[in-house]
Amino acid sequence: MDSNRGSSKPSEAGTDTRSMSQAPSVMQHHQPGAQHSDSEVTFLSHILSNRGIKISTFYHSNFQDYQAYQGDKYHNVLNSLGFLNLGIHENRLCVDLMTERLCQNDMNYIEEPLLQYPDWRGHPFLRAEVAKFLSYYCGAQSRLEMRSVVVLNSCSAVLSALAMVLCDPGDSILVPTPFHSGFLVSAQMYAQVELIPVHVDSEITNKRIQPTKPTVGKLEQVLLEAKNKSKKVKGLLLANPQNPLGDVNMKETLREYLKFAKRNELHVIIDETYMLSKFDETIVFHSVLSLESLPDPNRTHVIWGSKDFGITGFRFGVLYTHNDDVVSAMSPFGYLHSVSGITQYKLRRLLGDRDWINRVYLPTSYSRLRDAYKYVTKRLLELEEQFQFKICFPRRGCGLSIWINLKKLLEPCTFEEELILHRRFLDHKLILARGKSYMFEEPGWFRLMFAENPHRLREAMDRFAQAIEEQKQHWREQMLDVQW
Repeated sequence: MDSNRGSSKPSEAGTDTRSMSQAPSVMQHHQPGAQHSDSEVTFLSHILSNRGIKISTFYHSNFQDYQAYQGDKYHNVLNSLGFLNLGIHENRLCVDLMTERLCQNDMNYIEEPLLQYPDWRGHPFLRAEVAKFLSYYCGAQSRLEMRSVVVLNSCSAVLSALAMVLCDPGDSILVPTPFHSGFLVSAQMYAQVELIPVHVDSEITNKRIQPTKPTVGKLEQVLLEAKNKSKKVKGLLLANPQNPLGDVNMKETLREYLKFAKRNELHVIIDETYMLSKFDETIVFHSVLSLESLPDPNRTHVIWGSKDFGITGFRFGVLYTHNDDVVSAMSPFGYLHSVSGITQYKLRRLLGDRDWINRVYLPTSYSRLRDAYKYVTKRLLELEEQFQFKICFPRRGCGLSIWINLKKLLEPCTFEEELILHRRFLDHKLILARGKSYMFEEPGWFRLMFAENPHRLREAMDRFAQAIEEQKQHWREQMLDVQW
């Protein structure tokens, strides 16, 4: 069986055991991205609203790879030629620990209130536990209050609801790039709020290229440009630790961002989803909740969720805000996005077991993340030497992924060529997330998630190497054609 204990059997659609060369690729290199044909759009227009057509088109354009993966997942025994997904951000390294903990007797409890509608903000017992959990792990100066906690069924649901209560349709929020592509789904598709990218340049550090952090001056510049275009900017969206870069903001940097927001009367939404996913002991994470005083507490809102524990299937996201009006406005969204009562109970037991978290889970998670990171970076350096080209990636010690630059494989270096390379990975049943999806201005960047179980990670990196070799061979053939 697959060494990732606790996983269910794949569906029958995922049991294709043909050779890699016989298995159909998701998309041929000459094909455009998934789009509706004119006839399909005409048909949809008779059924769906204009908004519905946009949502359907967005789905088919952005989730095709994910749907292919869901129907054809890799399994080392039952489907060894299925898709391996290093594009999705999930920590799969501690499934054994979580399975064991969630199967213990204290988790198996049902009473009548758990089977009924909950408080739409979340059951009081869970909100109280979340407040204690964040007080401790965020290093809060004083104990956080349960009245400031709202629980919904994912961080994306929290961001969507928050965008809706802070902004009107057509309003805008500033977001430094590269940023998590899920922000687009949450804010733009659902809340109809525009995300204005704050593009950063890349710098060369120790002979390696890495994106820089946005300065306050850059934020001021983009804000002014937006106002000159008559855009109504309502907020600033930050991720700390940053996804996909793994950067952690220092306290002074956080203060500067918060002061900028206060000067311009902007809300600050800080996604701290990966605050416990660090693997370098020299890195110190500073939560915004650890600051002694916030420049504008009523406009500062923190998001956290289940990804630190690798239980994304629990569908659990948290908002912490000092603003009672925001809590009140967020509460009705629990009618649409609440977490089941039984799940809330299990989460309460999990978050409250600080001894197990500190003694068992976090040390093991840190160790496995560190080992996986070392393995992948070692393989990348070996591929550099093998194929004689530079794979640039920032050295980080937090998060679940590596932001890698493969621009040396693009000729010319365009987003069209980036898409072709992305499809080449797909031909090898390997999914990576490409930089264009993260609104990054420079072609050639990919996010490679390394928090995968060792066997599947080795197989994925073997496929990565095969795709790189094929891309290099394609280059050589092109050069020969030109010379001929």
